[in-house]
Amino acid sequence: MKRVIITLSVVVLIATIIIGVTNYYSVKILSATRAYSNFESQYSKGEKDASRHLMSYIYSKDDLDYLFFKDDINIPLSAGVARNALETGKDIEIVRICFLMAGNHSDDLQQLIWFFQHFKKVPLFKGAVMKWQQADVMVNKLNAIGVNAHKGISKGQPIDKEGLVLQINTISDNLNIIQQNFSTELGITARMVNYYVFVINITILIVILGCTAILMGIMLTRLYSSKKVIADQNQALVSMNGRINKLVYNVTHDLRAPLSSLTGLISVLEREKDIAKLPDYTEMMRASIEQQDKFIQDVLYAIKNGTEYRSEVCNLTEIVNDVISQNNFSAEGKQVTFVNELEVSELKCNIMGLKVIFNNLISNAIKYADFSKPEQWVKFKSYRTPKHCVIEIEDNGLGIKPEQKNRIFNKFFKSGFNKKSMGLGLYFTKQAIEEMNGTITVKSFPGSGTSFIVSLPL
Repeated sequence: MKRVIITLSVVVLIATIIIGVTNYYSVKILSATRAYSNFESQYSKGEKDASRHLMSYIYSKDDLDYLFFKDDINIPLSAGVARNALETGKDIEIVRICFLMAGNHSDDLQQLIWFFQHFKKVPLFKGAVMKWQQADVMVNKLNAIGVNAHKGISKGQPIDKEGLVLQINTISDNLNIIQQNFSTELGITARMVNYYVFVINITILIVILGCTAILMGIMLTRLYSSKKVIADQNQALVSMNGRINKLVYNVTHDLRAPLSSLTGLISVLEREKDIAKLPDYTEMMRASIEQQDKFIQDVLYAIKNGTEYRSEVCNLTEIVNDVISQNNFSAEGKQVTFVNELEVSELKCNIMGLKVIFNNLISNAIKYADFSKPEQWVKFKSYRTPKHCVIEIEDNGLGIKPEQKNRIFNKFFKSGFNKKSMGLGLYFTKQAIEEMNGTITVKSFPGSGTSFIVSLPL
């Protein structure tokens, strides 16, 4: 069994690593695709501005228009030099300088270079590079037209304005088609990356959920086995006094709250979309089950050794934290915030009884939490009086109706909010407190929350 658990855990770990690596490279690829889309935009803008200024120069013969043309045409020309340098394996620094001259942002340079180097033989991107090459040929023709026109105009020679403009428009139209095809193939590349990442993530998610289900089955089997052991031992303890039987009944009731929290964790896990968080939730479930198992073992040890009613120094903080760890979530997977304001951290009392008290009061606070409010919280306070340690557990839940306050500690009493309640929690709580010579009172208003005040002798 241990080997199976280790194997499944390793599979989940490997699957999680694969998801991390896959998503890392998918984000990198999509980021590079975005960088190339921006590159294509700069390339296209440079070519169109160059064509516009060249046509203006042909008619105006103003050298300023020609300077603008040379400045604009330098953008796609520099991009062509960068492509050629990448294809021939020249110094990467040349590539960087040319990409910068082509109007690309410095933060995009590494992505542009990395993507070209690793995907230049991939059919889709290879096709986009071929479009890039074709565009460079057209840009060189446009540049040659501009240079020749400048020579003729500078020497005062007559030029065919209409013919030159027709050539420029033809080149610009062809470049526009090539640039659209380049963008289309980049878009297809991005969509394919998204598709394959989705398929991989779904596949690995199924693997992780399958392994998690098996692990949970094993854990539930172990929990069932533990409960069976408890049941078998209870048969051997039939002859013991009624107080021990009542303690066992209390423990059986107290196990429901942690299981409800565990059910809530499962609900959260089923709704979680971030795959990377799944191991955290399974670890929380494991910790919750281990905490329940420890609680069961403590009860069995106390009964076996006759220490279940013995008073000893209790660490309130540790007991509160143990109980909170088993009651973090409601059965619907909603989390409650716990606030610790304990001024008294140690008290001489019965540890098992105090756990029963806290577990019942906290589980009640979660059962009757008001999830219509922005935040659901439970506060723990403790302070001293001359003869007592007062522990107050306050929540901002639904509250208790005035006519019900005098009956909430009765056996089998139900408020009506929780149909699954057996009406035993507060009954057991009051009994446990009275066995420690303490008292419990309640303050509550409907819609404003509830505060239980427990007073125990020092």
